Amino acid sequence: MSRRALVALLVGMTSLRAFGLDGTVVTDFVPSAARIIPSPGSAPMQAETTRATTQAVAGDSATLPGGWILSGTVWTLLDSLPTDDPRQVPDTGVDFSSRLLQLDARCQVVPGILMVDLGKQLIHPSSGFFKTPLDLISRGAAGNVPQSTPAASPQWEEGWVGAKVVGIVGDWSFEDFLAPALTWSAAADRTLQYLSLQQSAWQNQVRVDVHMGAADLQFLTLVTGIGLGTSGQALHVQTGAGLDGNVGDNLTVRAEATLADSLDRLAVADAASLSVVDQTRTWVPRALVGSTWSINAELSLMAEYYYDGLGFFGDEYASAIQYAKNRWLTGADAPDLAGQFGPFSLGRNYTFLRLADTITDQITGQGWTEINLQDLSGIMGIGIAAKYDHWGISGAFTQTWGGDGTEAQVLPYLWQLDAELQFYF
Repeated sequence: MSRRALVALLVGMTSLRAFGLDGTVVTDFVPSAARIIPSPGSAPMQAETTRATTQAVAGDSATLPGGWILSGTVWTLLDSLPTDDPRQVPDTGVDFSSRLLQLDARCQVVPGILMVDLGKQLIHPSSGFFKTPLDLISRGAAGNVPQSTPAASPQWEEGWVGAKVVGIVGDWSFEDFLAPALTWSAAADRTLQYLSLQQSAWQNQVRVDVHMGAADLQFLTLVTGIGLGTSGQALHVQTGAGLDGNVGDNLTVRAEATLADSLDRLAVADAASLSVVDQTRTWVPRALVGSTWSINAELSLMAEYYYDGLGFFGDEYASAIQYAKNRWLTGADAPDLAGQFGPFSLGRNYTFLRLADTITDQITGQGWTEINLQDLSGIMGIGIAAKYDHWGISGAFTQTWGGDGTEAQVLPYLWQLDAELQFYF
């Protein structure tokens, strides 16, 4: 990464403090190893590379006349390998991107009873850690930057432009969020990309929450309208429910499940010829159950199980693994079937375990593993972090494990280090 670019970003973000803004600057150096095929038909080899990124966010809030509260967050990124491929280095040596993550105005129309939220906002109903089925309209991490922790909810994420109304009656709350479709030309996107990603579909999410003793329940329904007003218009529905509760003083439990009327995926037509077919799966379930046990004041154990009805199982799973293996061995320019749902998510059944320790008031450590229960392969990692008043430092190491013919063995990724330095202002 260019030292001049990094210094300019640090100086620029720090100077924002003079305007009363709060923010964070995070620099990651990520050495990693991956399997690559230098050219079609050649022998596979291991390649090491180091990706360097610097992210910065700055935000502030202000009270406006009439009781409105305006808040916003701006994000920028300098990235030496935005595609994670050492053969695709940016022409300028470092790629720059930036976006307005959140900008919304909130007002309590009737204090404690009726609230309105307008603008670009994050919608995060899920309490899952490594998977979040209830985050039906989550955009994912901004910038596709590697995270040193395995959490599904990214450190920074872009919100949706829309309007939200919340009503509260006793232990019940009712929420309706409406996000319109926002599309524009490629020429306009050169400017508007700094303000927002496009929103290809109209979305409306209704959420009901109720507090019952030591438990919180929520129910959601999301309706998505694609191409409304055209001959190809379609409506899709997803619905779900979640529960969070405490059992005694040391155990928290969570469970959530969703059902989608239809979801698309690529499936294998023929693994030998690397041909695929588009499929639409109807009434697709997804579910997560998990718990966190506070063993003592410093030590905690987390366990979660995730079921993905869109994933592959049985003969379909075996064909998908063979397809991914053939694609990698030949270096063919074929669709990446294994990565269509995200990294390490080809199967239907996964579990996650994490042991975390508060070593001192400033230092924490963790060890974790994510396991594909269908072929008993996985990814595991360890990490340690130290956080002080105005800065922090952390390190993490992750690697794959599993036998031949498993999902871990068809991932290009082998191992990864992550050294992270943070500054707060």
